[in-house]
Amino acid sequence: MDRKFVIPFNRPFISGREKEYLEAVFETGHFAGNGPFTKRCQTWLEDHLGATKVLLTHSCTGALELASLLADIGPDDEFIVPSFTFVTTASAFMRTGAKPVFCEVDPTTMLMNLDDVEKRITSRTKAIIPVDYAGFAPDMDRLSRLAEENDLIVIEDAAQGLGSSMQGTSLGTFTPMAALSFHETKNIHCGLGGCLVVNDVALSDRAEIIWERGTNRSAFFKGLVDKYSWVELGSSFYPSEFQAAFLLAQLEAMEENLIHRRMIWNGYADSLSGYEQKGDIQILRPPSGLNHNAHMFAIFLPTPQKADSVRQQLGDQGVQAVIHYVPLHESAMGAELGYAADDLPVTTHAASCLLRLPMHAELEMEDVSLIADILSAIL
Repeated sequence: MDRKFVIPFNRPFISGREKEYLEAVFETGHFAGNGPFTKRCQTWLEDHLGATKVLLTHSCTGALELASLLADIGPDDEFIVPSFTFVTTASAFMRTGAKPVFCEVDPTTMLMNLDDVEKRITSRTKAIIPVDYAGFAPDMDRLSRLAEENDLIVIEDAAQGLGSSMQGTSLGTFTPMAALSFHETKNIHCGLGGCLVVNDVALSDRAEIIWERGTNRSAFFKGLVDKYSWVELGSSFYPSEFQAAFLLAQLEAMEENLIHRRMIWNGYADSLSGYEQKGDIQILRPPSGLNHNAHMFAIFLPTPQKADSVRQQLGDQGVQAVIHYVPLHESAMGAELGYAADDLPVTTHAASCLLRLPMHAELEMEDVSLIADILSAIL
C-alpha cells in the first residue's frame, strides 16, 4: 500500500473549469483530436510563446519523437544529451537508431555543461538536446553558436519550461524545435500530454505532415489539395479533444498558478537561506537573467548519505521529499551503451546529493513553515 503523507510531494493542479470544458466536448461531438479545443490550445501557446507553430501531442515523449523525425536523425548519427534527465529525452531519439552521447551537468544548476558538450562533438554528432531542468535553461546563446559552428541542430527539451523566460524570451523558443510536457507532475497539465514547438518556419509544413500520421490531411482541410494521401513517415501524435479541453482550462489559469508557485518557492528560499549561508545545504537556484516558473524547489546536501538520511527523516514526519533521476549512464541501458557508473563523476555526485521538497499549487505558506521547521530540527 502506498504511504500516506501529511504533505505529499505533488498534487496535480486543478483550475476549476476542466469539467465545464470536458462537457463542451460532448456538445461538439468531436472527440478524436485536432478539433476546436486542440486548435484553441495551440493558438494560446503560439501567442504566449511567440512561436511559429505549436502542435499538441499525446506526451512530451511523442513531441521529442516527432522532433527526431523532423530533424532526420538516423542510425549513423550521435546526439549529445545530459545524463541527468528523464529517460525519454534519450530514448525518443534512439528510436531512430541514433546513439546518445551523455555529458556532464553543472553541479550548481543541473543543466548541461557546455564545456563538456564541446569536448564530445565528433563528425558523427547530429544534434544537441539541452534539458530545461527545474524550468532553468543553459546559456542558449552560446549553445546556438556552438551548434552553428559545427552544423548541428539543437532541440530543446523544455518539458519543465513553460512559464519560464530568459532575458524576456520564453523557454521553448530558443531553438528550431522544442518539446513541452503537460504530464500531471508539471505546473500545467492534462493528465498526460505535450506539444512540439516549431520556431523555424521552414520546418512548419513538414512538422504538420509528420504530426498528421505522415499525410497531407491538413492541406486537404485548408483546401490546398483535392484529396489527402500518405506523403512521408509519420505517426499518430496528437491527443484526444478531452485532453485538449482539460488543458485549455489549465492554460487559461496559468498566470494565477505561477504567482502562487513563485510565492511558495520564495517562501522556501527565505526560510532556508540561513542554512545555505552556513553551508549545511545549497539551494538549486536559477542562472542569472532567468525568470523561472517555480516548477520545483530542491536542495543539495553535502553527501549522498546525508541526502538520503534527510529524505527518510522528513518522511518519518509526514513530508514526502524525493530524489530525482538516476543518471542515465548509470542505468542498465547505460551499461549496454558502454558506460560505467563512474564515467560522469560530477553528474553522479550532484544527482545523489539533490533532494526535492514538496511543490504544488495546493501548498500554503503554513506548509512551507512546517517543512522548514522540520528541516531545521534535522539539520
